[in-house]
Amino acid sequence: MTPTTRCEELVEFTDQSGTRRRIRFVPQSNSNDQWQRIAEVWADQAWRLVGQDTVSDVDHWTRPVKTP
Repeated sequence: MTPTTRCEELVEFTDQSGTRRRIRFVPQSNSNDQWQRIAEVWADQAWRLVGQDTVSDVDHWTRPVKTP
């Protein structure tokens, strides 16, 4: 992997029902600004597609939570 290698972004979580889910943002090879947003659910020992679409301007950051 090099500094110019484009990588997918992933968020995995367990919802309130106990179902494991993930959202992947996969860069399109033909565009610097287009990504495939892929929603998946863990079922039967494998990730299953729930939905996908093309999105742009994907930003990723973390920030501290403000408490009252």
